[in-house]
Amino acid sequence: MEMHQIRYFLAVARTLNFTRAAEQCNVAQPSLTRAVQKLEEELGGLLLHRERQHTHLTELGRLMLPHLERTFAAAQAAKSLARGVSKGEMAPLRIGLSETISTTALIGLLEGLKSCVNGFELTLAQLPYKDLVARALDGAFDLVFVSDAHELPDRMRSWILFRETYRLILPAGHRLAALPALSLAELAGSEMIDQIDCPDIERFKAFCASADINLRYRHRVHGAEQLQRLVEAGFGFGFLPANMPLIGGLVARDLVEAENARNVAVAVVAGRPFTSATEACLRLARTREWAINDARQAGPATAAA
Repeated sequence: MEMHQIRYFLAVARTLNFTRAAEQCNVAQPSLTRAVQKLEEELGGLLLHRERQHTHLTELGRLMLPHLERTFAAAQAAKSLARGVSKGEMAPLRIGLSETISTTALIGLLEGLKSCVNGFELTLAQLPYKDLVARALDGAFDLVFVSDAHELPDRMRSWILFRETYRLILPAGHRLAALPALSLAELAGSEMIDQIDCPDIERFKAFCASADINLRYRHRVHGAEQLQRLVEAGFGFGFLPANMPLIGGLVARDLVEAENARNVAVAVVAGRPFTSATEACLRLARTREWAINDARQAGPATAAA
């Protein structure tokens, strides 16, 4: 099936006249007719009833029409995108975020890209870590932002960008909310809400265990929004990155211990050619102010982000 065959068929379906369709397509009528016939052969049935004064769609033609219209429209859109990219008029960038990375932390970077990259077109998605990496390896993302608690595949290369603390999330009316900061000892015996497939939380649990601090985890969630709703409802305390926006009625308190922090990194698939937007994003991300304090750490990390 070739695109010109679809275009000719759509012209006939629109005009219900082979002569007018050929004129619209700027092609000789016999050539248009042969192309439509070949399309019918490939689809296994007649698409048009040909009569002297009246041409109309067959049942197969009516069924196929919307599908062929979508196919043709998609092909035209793809051509337009390719022309725009090749001429430098469009610079698409597909960014994936691990679900524990808040978009809030990246807004400054994205604003910078918007102002300095001509034709910047952003696609932003937030996914669980495993899905994020799998889709990045399959080519769905140009680059991804992840926590250093994750172990990236060997095929990916990463650079640490900034350090981000984790904070305890609790209801504003809770007695501990009156304190400016909390120690682990003040949390001993508390109910905490677990987060499924979150290595940052697993690292926090390990640190608490090493400090002989017993916390109870009876409830589990997948994502920051669910966690906050359960904290609001009194199911227990939560643990979230400092840049994660909070819903009303909750407060965030720092933990005194310094180990409640993680590094955030940007990662790409090694060996994959960079688009202009990808290169600009990496360059801007690695030279932003957030990287200054971690300049000694910022560099290639082939396995961990």
